[in-house]
Amino acid sequence: MKNTRIISLFLAFLFLFSGFFVIAGATSDDPAVTSGCHSVDAAMTLSTEEKLTDTAKAVVLYELNSDTMLYTYNPDGKIYPTSMVKLMTALVAIENGELDDMVTVTRSVLNQVPIGIVGIDLKAGEEISLRDLLYATMVASATDASVVAAAHVGGSVEGFLQMMNDKAAQLGCQNTHYGNVHGLHDEQTYTTARDIARITEAALENEIFHEMFCTVEYTMAETNKHEQRTIITSNNMMNPQKAKYYDKRITGGRTGATDQGGRCLTLTAQQDGMNILCVLMGATPTMAANGSVEVYGSFEESKVMVDYAFANFQFRQVFYHGQSLAQYSVANGASHVVTQAASSVSTIMPSQVDESQLKWVYVATNDTITAPVEKGQKLGTAQVWYGVKCLAETDMVAMNGVQLYQPPVIPEKPEAQSGSWLTLLLVLVGLVVLVFLGMIALRALRIMQYQRRRKRRSRRR
Repeated sequence: MKNTRIISLFLAFLFLFSGFFVIAGATSDDPAVTSGCHSVDAAMTLSTEEKLTDTAKAVVLYELNSDTMLYTYNPDGKIYPTSMVKLMTALVAIENGELDDMVTVTRSVLNQVPIGIVGIDLKAGEEISLRDLLYATMVASATDASVVAAAHVGGSVEGFLQMMNDKAAQLGCQNTHYGNVHGLHDEQTYTTARDIARITEAALENEIFHEMFCTVEYTMAETNKHEQRTIITSNNMMNPQKAKYYDKRITGGRTGATDQGGRCLTLTAQQDGMNILCVLMGATPTMAANGSVEVYGSFEESKVMVDYAFANFQFRQVFYHGQSLAQYSVANGASHVVTQAASSVSTIMPSQVDESQLKWVYVATNDTITAPVEKGQKLGTAQVWYGVKCLAETDMVAMNGVQLYQPPVIPEKPEAQSGSWLTLLLVLVGLVVLVFLGMIALRALRIMQYQRRRKRRSRRR
């Protein structure tokens, strides 16, 4: 009894110390439980910071490999997207067009290109590939290229706009609407930083889009109106020739700027196994006396965000395939069942977190586990929590099979046969007779010995 109490106290202390919990039948529709920080829709972030930039109107800092929302500022506020519109223009054109198609530029389409824009000087009658038009759209932010590509793929600019808005709805963008294909200011063209992150994440899964997004320099083929043209990315943080802004961690990006929308930048950056997506919208530039840009705002504040991400977060492995987790009793089972992690899981978490601040929560699928249980059968989920944030999850599966309990077979006691008592009585009587006869024989023997001794004495006299 004493040993049992000691073991119970030890187990209670162990579970309390290590922060383990076992929950049966727990379910929730709360995004904090079902997704934690691991969704572009996450209502919470790993960061506790409120504002890290000086002028940006909206910021999303997202880790792509683990789908972790690291930091947000005004992620769902309505903003003007500037040339972030071209992210969707390129994606829809890539998905619906043939990149090797030769496009003939028409005067009617060029008339739809706003005056005084950044472009590649397309001319009526020029024959150019759709591929080159989209590289110009993504790398050089060429507005004329985006309009010509849209008219070709959609049959008209208006038809292509409908395709863009349909794609936004398909991706779950509830706060985005496109009124043009290039991003110049338009009251009917608006979005949110979260929706831009959602669009960019989806677009980067397309290999062609990803290549364009990450291109620093591209040479367009000669056309009937132009010699070869080499275009350079408008994202100075990707360009080694822009020493003031260049950052070797930056792997891709798309810039934008309007008076109403401010300076905007969507970029990706990689370091230590992390792949950061940073969306920074509405930064305020500082202008020099001669009218040139002295401080862009978008580049400087994006660097602050990238530095923050790599300095304050890191990947860690929290589950190992085959790692034993929790033990459960099995109704009608021959034994208990031990669960194990179905897969290895790594997740991103704040760098300063140590294991004592984490909690492992085991959530059984059902309140009662009933035999038989097959080895490898899913019995629930295991989660790692940091405060109120679920960092990672894996399936709990049975490490051992459990058969139905079979009670032991006890042989029946044989029935007493008739006459057994009589036999026993006869045996006892026989034993008594034998003992009695033995006693008589022994007495007779003693008498005979006594008479012999008397005869010997008589002779001696």
